[in-house]
Amino acid sequence: MTVSNERIKGITAAPGIAIGKALIYRPHEIDFIPKTKISLNDIDSEMERLNEARNTVLSELEQIREHIEKRLGSNYAELINAQISILMDHHIDDEVRNYMRENLVHVPIAYRGVMNVYIQMLDDGESAFFQERILDIRDVKQRVLRVLLSETVEPLSNHSDEPVILITKYLMPGDIIILSDGNVQGFVSELGGATSHTSILARSLKIPMIVGVPNIANDTLSGETLIVDGYKGELIIHPDHETEHLYKHQIKRLQKLSTYYAEHKNDRTVTTDGKTVNLVANVSLPVELKGLEEFGGQGIGLYRSEYLYLMKHTLPTEDELFQEYVTMVRFLKNKPVVLRTIDLGGDKIASILEQELLHEDNPNMGYRAIRICLDRPDIFITQLKAMLRASHYGKVQIMFPMISQLEELELAIHHFETAKEILRKEKVPFDENCEIGILIEVPSAALMMDKLAEKVDFISIGTNDLIQYMLAVDRGNEKVNHIYCHYDPVMIRTIQWIIRSGHHHEVPVSVCGEMAGDPLSILFLVGLNIDMLSVSPIFLGPVREIIRGLSFKELQNLVQKLLKMDKRQDIYSALKESFISFFPDWEKRFGESLITENTGLQDDD
Repeated sequence: MTVSNERIKGITAAPGIAIGKALIYRPHEIDFIPKTKISLNDIDSEMERLNEARNTVLSELEQIREHIEKRLGSNYAELINAQISILMDHHIDDEVRNYMRENLVHVPIAYRGVMNVYIQMLDDGESAFFQERILDIRDVKQRVLRVLLSETVEPLSNHSDEPVILITKYLMPGDIIILSDGNVQGFVSELGGATSHTSILARSLKIPMIVGVPNIANDTLSGETLIVDGYKGELIIHPDHETEHLYKHQIKRLQKLSTYYAEHKNDRTVTTDGKTVNLVANVSLPVELKGLEEFGGQGIGLYRSEYLYLMKHTLPTEDELFQEYVTMVRFLKNKPVVLRTIDLGGDKIASILEQELLHEDNPNMGYRAIRICLDRPDIFITQLKAMLRASHYGKVQIMFPMISQLEELELAIHHFETAKEILRKEKVPFDENCEIGILIEVPSAALMMDKLAEKVDFISIGTNDLIQYMLAVDRGNEKVNHIYCHYDPVMIRTIQWIIRSGHHHEVPVSVCGEMAGDPLSILFLVGLNIDMLSVSPIFLGPVREIIRGLSFKELQNLVQKLLKMDKRQDIYSALKESFISFFPDWEKRFGESLITENTGLQDDD
């Protein structure tokens, strides 16, 4: 008997809602290879077979790259380069030749054995980045073996015109590009992360996607009606009539709201009693600039500069970085663009630099972000020079992430000044008054805010990491993620201190974490006199509408009450009561998905 409304949690890879029948997709994998013995004299001919197979696969991957470039632009075509570089790696040739010499087996067995060694070396079970590299290697391996063994791939069987939700163990960039041409409305996969290449493409193509759903790609699900809720990261299996009707209604309402927000994109973000809150966007990919244009942000409050490093899998040159930044700066036409210096972990940098990975038991608190930049000033100064060069063409601000002490900030500023001096000697123009700021994510930086604020031009609060570090909770750990909470008393007090410290030195303060787009958090952030909120482009519309319906004076009074509360449940209840008093018709006005459920917090009956 099928259970109605079974809900399974995953990770949101691309937001949105999709409804359709489950279609199971299994990437073609070769499990059995007949073992054929060869002599030493056969090795050269076997290597020639490998070269021919590799050239065939290269043509396949280049066709996929061209397809991506036509749909999304040249930058996204870089996603396929990782697989091409694996395919054409001549170190693999030497190892395959040695494998055949030692074992006297034909090239399919040797190639599989060598590639499996690489997979085992990377499979530490912890790094999402290396899990994706494993998928790249596995895909290349299967493509080459398929050609070597003359196997054909059957196209995905879908004889219906009705909408489908594609369910699979994993997807590669080529899969998502090809499969999204049909009637696929959403994707669900067992493997992958929010920053994976397929997730990037799904967001770019605006196809809802959930990843990290265990054991979902099984035949018992085939043909079942599914709902992908990409806002909650939730898959609903066999929804009853009422649930399906509610979601269909929600899709229509979200479409109407989207049209309304686009029509009002130029409305000022000012409260009913005259408090201005600047509203800008968080951007990870150039394609997201379309959303900024559609919904009218006043600039970019956080540009995550990592994707070019991750897609190229090599260190980008100064010119490549400059072209990336200047394209965005010109698009914004003198609106502010905050460029964050790279916030990569040690696993990613080690792979890019082709260095041995330093194992870290706690990588989130290890070798990452500004710590890598200060350890490798060559990488840091190259990026700073590119950012400064872009500042000649618009209003660029540069932000340093994960600062934990004054000495780190001072050293970062030293490298910033070094980059400026190099450009002067090279006679390359840049904005001499380019502003610098810090992203507050670490409790030590929050507590030292009065001293750090003296050194910078702006401050941004990265609430996602700050909450995790303040509350010592990994929100990816389902055993403890209920402890993660925007409304904890310590967060309101901490943010109040950061804002006061910044304003004491006449330094503007913004929030660029998820809290900036959370309706209830917006109330106390505005009440604390925040200067700017930076949100995902899709949230620009509702956040603007919320700000325009609030009273700054009333929220200042509310904040004074919240600061006297010592339990998050009380704060949550007070915020929701206040929100409803401002917007009695909030469900009709914003949609039911505006206020998401908070684990461990309940509404008062």
